[in-house]
Amino acid sequence: MTKPVNMRLPHELVEAARRVADREGISLTAFAVRAIEADLLRREFAEHARMVTEAEDADRLAGKSRAVRDGLSRWKRDRSSGAA
Repeated sequence: MTKPVNMRLPHELVEAARRVADREGISLTAFAVRAIEADLLRREFAEHARMVTEAEDADRLAGKSRAVRDGLSRWKRDRSSGAA
C-alpha cells in the first residue's frame, strides 16, 4: 500500500537526486524510497549495535560483580578459618 506525500525540498537537492535517479534508470520516487529505506536500515543497525554494546557492558559488569562476590566469599571463608 502506498500513501501520497507532499514535501518541499531545496531545488538543488531535488535536481541532484533526479540526476542520480536518471543515472540509475529509476524514478525520483524510487530513488527517494531507496534513500529513506537505507537511512532507516542504518538507524536500525546503529540501534542494534548500541544494544549489543550495552549487553556486552552489562555482561562485563555482571562478571565484575561475580568476581567481587566470589572474592568477598573467599575472604570471609579464609577469615573465619583463621587463615588471614
